[in-house]
Amino acid sequence: MILIERFRGALLTAVLGGLVFTLLAAIAFRLLGEQPESNSYALLAEAFLQGRFDAARCFDLDCALFEEKIFVIFPPVPALIALPFVAIFGVSFHHFIALGILCFVITGLVWWQITRQYQADYRLALLLVAAFLFATPLQYVVLRSDGVWFFAQAVAAMLTSLAIWSALVKRNAWLVGLFIGLAFLTRQMSILYMPFFFVLMTPPDRSIFAVNSESIKRLLKLAIFPAIAIGIYFAYNYARFGDPMQTGYAYIFPPEWDALGDPAAEWIEDRVQELGLFHRDYLLFNLMHFFVQGPDIEFSGKYLTEMSGFGDKGIALFIGAPFLLYFFLAKWDREYLFAALTIALIAGVTLFYHSNGFSQYSVQRYVLDWLPLMMLFVVRTVQRDNLGIFALLVVQALFLNVAMQALAFVANA
Repeated sequence: MILIERFRGALLTAVLGGLVFTLLAAIAFRLLGEQPESNSYALLAEAFLQGRFDAARCFDLDCALFEEKIFVIFPPVPALIALPFVAIFGVSFHHFIALGILCFVITGLVWWQITRQYQADYRLALLLVAAFLFATPLQYVVLRSDGVWFFAQAVAAMLTSLAIWSALVKRNAWLVGLFIGLAFLTRQMSILYMPFFFVLMTPPDRSIFAVNSESIKRLLKLAIFPAIAIGIYFAYNYARFGDPMQTGYAYIFPPEWDALGDPAAEWIEDRVQELGLFHRDYLLFNLMHFFVQGPDIEFSGKYLTEMSGFGDKGIALFIGAPFLLYFFLAKWDREYLFAALTIALIAGVTLFYHSNGFSQYSVQRYVLDWLPLMMLFVVRTVQRDNLGIFALLVVQALFLNVAMQALAFVANA
């Protein structure tokens, strides 16, 4: 019986290792094949180097056309990360996947330290970190970091993870504010983490509603860098579009570029041009893909044996990453409440957004905007006694990730 148990444990470890290795190999394959002129952050970095905010062109058509000038609409921090490399190699710099891998490694190291705060068993800690890195959309956005959207997501996941690390490991409110400010200048929704961090940094024996010198100092330490970041973003928008509240999304997909559009993205252009960035009509589509949609594979032919269609809009969160259900078993204290409210707010806004991430084959990438919060409570909740069950749920998520990416590779080839 003992031999059987050991064999089963070794088999599970081997399967986990094999799936992780396969996903790492997929990143390496994409890294070696990355092409120049695919990530518009290179254009934005070039513009900064030339003292401009407008770009000479656009690599992905997801740019704004305003007063006959082209603007990369996305917040600037990822471009600043790429800037020294663009300064050396020029706008043809094509190692954004390598930069994404660097973010990935930093994120992994950060989560190892966070996890060890709560898990003494290194095997369980390692499994939790592997789950966050490889059984969520994080591995996929790193693999696709040659695209402007995916690179920004990898950077933001790193920065929000660093903010959590700063709060829990370093207990440094200044660092928390700095990383959230940088995250906001990467993915704007990150600013909504701030109430949670105020609660997280408040000592357990103190009321979060107390107004005294201690709470005011804590708030100021947390808020100064995000406030500066908001000011920078407003100034950046004003310099580009003459309006501090205008991000540029009002000017994307101009009619002048219709002939250049990607037929596969035509539905997104129609949505933006005819319904707008946010609309209630998007709710059903986004709800179905967030909670219900499984792998979307179609078969045709007389015997329905030929794969004829393959959905790229993502699959439901708890189908693609069932281990995240442990979030609901966490202790329901004030930190949990504010984390849940933050998650609900960010996720709720995106349910009315014109896209749920566009091109993805497992869990939709937008969950990365709040997933570090959910993962924190999964880390706190899983116990050593649950190791086997948790490992099986992670294997399921990894298997789906590998299977969907393999099918996508075959379909696209």
